[in-house]
Amino acid sequence: MLFNSHVFLFLFLPVTWILFRFACAMKITDAAVALLLIASLVFYSYWNPPFIFLILFSILFNFSWGRLIERSIKIGKSGKFWLSSGVSVNLLLIAYFKYANFFMTNIFWLWGKEWVALDIFLPLGISFFTFQQIAYLIDCSKGIAKGHAFTHYALFVTFFPQLIAGPIVRYEDITPQFSRLRTFALSHRNTAMGITLLTLGLFKKLVIADTLSPWVAAAFDGTSPLTFFEAWAGLLSYTFQIYFDFSGYSDMALGLGRLFNIELPINFNSPYKALSISDFWRRWHMTLSSFLRDYVYIPLGGNRKGELRRNINLMGTMLIGGLWHGASWNFVIWGGLHGVYLALNHGYRKLMSLINITPPRILTPIYWLVTFSSVAFAWVFFRAPSFSRAWEILTGLTGSNGVVFRPNWIPFLKLKTLFLTLGAKIEAPADWAMPGGRY
Repeated sequence: MLFNSHVFLFLFLPVTWILFRFACAMKITDAAVALLLIASLVFYSYWNPPFIFLILFSILFNFSWGRLIERSIKIGKSGKFWLSSGVSVNLLLIAYFKYANFFMTNIFWLWGKEWVALDIFLPLGISFFTFQQIAYLIDCSKGIAKGHAFTHYALFVTFFPQLIAGPIVRYEDITPQFSRLRTFALSHRNTAMGITLLTLGLFKKLVIADTLSPWVAAAFDGTSPLTFFEAWAGLLSYTFQIYFDFSGYSDMALGLGRLFNIELPINFNSPYKALSISDFWRRWHMTLSSFLRDYVYIPLGGNRKGELRRNINLMGTMLIGGLWHGASWNFVIWGGLHGVYLALNHGYRKLMSLINITPPRILTPIYWLVTFSSVAFAWVFFRAPSFSRAWEILTGLTGSNGVVFRPNWIPFLKLKTLFLTLGAKIEAPADWAMPGGRY
C-alpha cells in the first residue's frame, strides 16, 4: 500500500484517522495507541501478508533482547553478550532476505562456478526496521532507551508513515510522544500542516517525479548507446526525479505523522543547495546520515586516530551505506564514490586550514557546481541496472556517441523543461526560499 494509492488515500487513511480521533475523544488513550499499532500492521501486511510474521518476530525478539540487556546492566554486567547476539540476529535476517543471493553469487564466481539464485522475496522496509532496532539495542546498552511498554515499542517500529521509506527514527525521540497528552488532543495546526505536507509531497511524487520516470527509464534501462545530449538529459532527469521522489515521500511521512500529532524527524534539508559533500550528507537522508555517523563511523574510531584512519573509516561507512540501499555492486560503487568525495573534502579543508586561507565568497558558485556535479555523477551508478549500462551512460556523457538529439527524444526535452520549470515554481517557496530550507 503506497501513500499515493487510492486505497490508502480514500480508505485506509481516513478510516484510521477517524477511529483514532474517536478513541482520543473518548479519552481512551491506550486504545488509540493500540489502534495505530493495528492499523500499521494492516498497512504492512497489505503488501504481502505472510511477512507480517517476520516483522512480528523482529519486534518480539528485539524487545525481549532490550530487556535482557537492561537487566544485565542492572546486575552489574556489561550486557555485551546480549547486545552482540541481538545485533547478530538482526544482521543475519537482513543478510538472508536482502543479500543472500548477492553474496553467494560472488562467492561462487570466485570459485569459477555459477550460483542458482534462491527464490527469496524481499520484505517491505526490512532495511529501515532492522536499522531502527539495531540502534535501539545499542541505546539500551548505553542506558538511553528507557521507559519500555511493548505496545509503544511495537508502534515505534511499525508506525506506518515512516515504515517503508523512513525517516529512520530513534526510540527516545518517538516513544515519549505516545504518552504525552497533547498527542491525543485535536490540533487544528497539526491537521492543517499535515494535510499541506501530504498534498505537497503528493504533488512532488505524482506530478514531477513520476512524470520524469519514463524518460529516466528510457535512458537507464534502454540498450542503445546515448548521444551527449540524451545522456545528460537522462542523468539530470534522474537527478531531479530522485530528489522530488524522496523529498515527496519525506513530506508525506512528516505530514501523516502530524495528522496523528506525531513529530517525525526532518529527513531532507535542501540537499542540492549544498556547497560540499559533507554539507550534502548533512542535508540528504539526514536520519540515515546520523545513523551511519553514530552507529558505524564513530564506533570505527571516527576521526580520533589520525587522518589516514579517518579516511578508512569514512570509506568503510559509505560502502556500508551504499550496500544498505541494495544488493548490487553499483550501490557499493556509489557508496565508495561518496567515501572518496568525503575524504577529498576533508583533505581540502585541512589544506585551507594549514595555509590559513579563507575561501572568498566568489568561489561559492564553483563549490556548488562541483558538489552538484559530483552527486549527479554518482547517481549514474545508483540508478543504472548494471555496471555495463552505467559505463555506456558515462561514455555518452563525454560525447563519444555524438552530440545530437534523435527525433524520439525531442518531445522528452520539451516535456522535461515544462515539468522542471513547474517543479521549481512549486518547490521554490517550500524548499529554496523557506526560512531554514527545511524541505
